Amino acid sequence: MARKILAAIQVAVLLSLSACVTNIAPTVQQNPPPAQALDQFASFELLPTQASEAAKAEKDALAKIDQHLRAKLPPLFTTWQKAAGAKLTIEPNVRELKFVGGGARFFAGALAGSSAVVMTLKLTDATTGRVVAEPQFFQRAAAMGGAWSIGATDNDMLERIVTVAQEYLLRNYHQAVGGPTGLEEE
Repeated sequence: MARKILAAIQVAVLLSLSACVTNIAPTVQQNPPPAQALDQFASFELLPTQASEAAKAEKDALAKIDQHLRAKLPPLFTTWQKAAGAKLTIEPNVRELKFVGGGARFFAGALAGSSAVVMTLKLTDATTGRVVAEPQFFQRAAAMGGAWSIGATDNDMLERIVTVAQEYLLRNYHQAVGGPTGLEEE
């Protein structure tokens, strides 16, 4: 009888640990360069943030990502504006998102799993319709870090994804060089 109880406990522990696994990752570690340097454009427009159906379920996290995009990118574009020339549209798309909120972190800790996000920016020449680049970006918040911070690292991830995207735009302004997705090397 004790063996059956022990076996049941072991199965329950294994199942709870497998629920913690977050299988979200980018398809590449390094983004290729855009077709041309971004300084070839005179104006920039940040389009509304799109999201996959699965990502739309994380409404609060998605709204926070959009808030960070609207706070960080338009001021950058303002400094790049020129009198005349082509226009570049930037369309963010949150492809995958798993967000563990503070309540879940407080009660389940690391057992709630990691948070992770994959987002793309579709850069399109508005005049020709040609896609100049579609880099993807990745960030995660480890389960244990989230547990110790009671969700602060999960919330920070939502800003870090935008920072990585902003850095890609900055790197590729004067010269098309590509940039990291945000996936750390193992």
